[in-house]
Amino acid sequence: MDKIRNFSIIAHVDHGKSTLSDKLIEFTHTVSVRDLKDQYLDNMDLERERGITIKLQTIMMEYKGYRLNLIDTPGHVDFSGEVARSLMASDGALLLVDVMGGIEAQTLGNYLKALDLGIPVIPILNKVDIENIDIEKSIDSIVNILGFDKNEIILASGKSGIGIEKILDTIIEKIPAPSGDINKSFRGFIFDSFFDEYKGVVLLVKILDGSLKISDKIYFSSNAKEITVLDIGHIAGSFIPQKSVSVGEVVYIATGLKSIKDVVIKDTLVKDLKSEPLFPITEEKSMVFSSIYPIDSADIEKFRDSVEKLSINDASFNYTPCSNSILGFGYRCGFLGLLHMDIIKERLSREYNIDIFVSFPSVEYKMILKNTKEEVLISQAQDLIDESLIDSIEEPYVRIDIIVPKIYFGVIMEFVLSRRGEFINSSFYNSSINLERTLFNFDVPLSSVIYNFFDELKSVSSGEASMDYSFVGFRKSDIKRLDFLINHELVDPLSILIHTQEAEREAKSYVSKMKDIIPRKNFSIAIQATLDGKIIAREDVKPFRKDVTQKLYGGDPTRRMKLLEKQKKGKKKSLMFGKVEIPSDLFIKLYSQL
Repeated sequence: MDKIRNFSIIAHVDHGKSTLSDKLIEFTHTVSVRDLKDQYLDNMDLERERGITIKLQTIMMEYKGYRLNLIDTPGHVDFSGEVARSLMASDGALLLVDVMGGIEAQTLGNYLKALDLGIPVIPILNKVDIENIDIEKSIDSIVNILGFDKNEIILASGKSGIGIEKILDTIIEKIPAPSGDINKSFRGFIFDSFFDEYKGVVLLVKILDGSLKISDKIYFSSNAKEITVLDIGHIAGSFIPQKSVSVGEVVYIATGLKSIKDVVIKDTLVKDLKSEPLFPITEEKSMVFSSIYPIDSADIEKFRDSVEKLSINDASFNYTPCSNSILGFGYRCGFLGLLHMDIIKERLSREYNIDIFVSFPSVEYKMILKNTKEEVLISQAQDLIDESLIDSIEEPYVRIDIIVPKIYFGVIMEFVLSRRGEFINSSFYNSSINLERTLFNFDVPLSSVIYNFFDELKSVSSGEASMDYSFVGFRKSDIKRLDFLINHELVDPLSILIHTQEAEREAKSYVSKMKDIIPRKNFSIAIQATLDGKIIAREDVKPFRKDVTQKLYGGDPTRRMKLLEKQKKGKKKSLMFGKVEIPSDLFIKLYSQL
């Protein structure tokens, strides 16, 4: 156990974490040069294409007689829960700072997570081989903001290999060996799981106490479910089976279970059900909700199977059946964030070759009933009951940390406050590129964050802002149902939940976009948005006009008037009896542009 070091690498997006991981793997000869590829720990094509880590991975490296277990972490804010689990399973962390970007929002957020867990952090300044960069300014930034001593900071480059040996030596020196007692009954912390076609559900586990061998019977602490250890070992580029493993090791355990839904992440595996779990289990809460439908009704069975198979490998993706009068059968799905939703959409399209429609995203509100005070969670307008039965509605809020050059102070304040943000605090510091920056803290409704917030933040800051956020709870809010009428008929699937303060602005935007999408008829089509039964926005799709007087050349002008009057009566008849039908492809166009 004294020769084991378990560590994670934490960083902001694009600060070079995957590249540094590759160089550590290469330097320790964990994987042969022939098999080594860029972003080695990123297994999905989507991870490679987007240059991000989506799913945490683990790999064992051997160096100077020590066994180093790297527990890789995702960088995007949507997957902050996986970062937290990686740190829970680690005895220390490498904190990576890009010499150009300096300390960004997620750098600070991840560093604070490590401090909360009480594990040592090794600061690394990455990409120091970039020309014409003031490294001293970068070092001062880390010292002043994060409080490290100047001599603690390792200068490195994941690309050229600068500082790699120093990093490995410092891991051995400063990260402690795992604690635990070999003589106690087995306990193991589940920090992740995945599905293998041959092994079933595979658990990634840090052994806290005792030892384990193949065929042992163990239990999930949370529900007392029994499993048999079918295979056990280390991951070092591939599965390396072991006859037995013991305290301090990071291992895989093959269970033979058929669904990842049977596993509770952050649970503790035990041999004795009286053993204490390591951490209390907190569910990774879905933040964004949307409905997914197959575009071709002939793909319904294939669609069902695809969603079920996808969920086997992603415990954070949840779904329930739903139906729509226009789009037919689908699933109401919960996601960790917009990126997670986009990843699921891409995987369904690519891996299972299904054309799907994903509805406009929403958040989950808390509806408190008047008589019983029962709390009911709702994520779509159709779930809203009669107002007379509702005591109040609460909406989710997040704490947002924004780091941006000081020159954008006023612009950022104005932008976030326009999104119903509440200013909490701000502070200033000099960044690595000799530019004074501001760290903002805001509380903002989650519904305001998921609708193009980050894109607009980047736009108003000329691409200079970085952002991190975390859920802080529900707050009472004035949430209403915004309905849309097309040709004076309610189109129920278009209804959304919205704050009254934003209703008029958003209603005008929506009906304007609908006007450009709905095809013209030979009668006028009214598009209206209503709130509390009152019309708050309207646009009209103008009718086609046929020139009924085209064949008239002079003559009695009363003939022209009679033809125009006849045409007018015909239009009135169309308006009275004509009905605008919204086929599924048109509905998809409406939703995709909202």
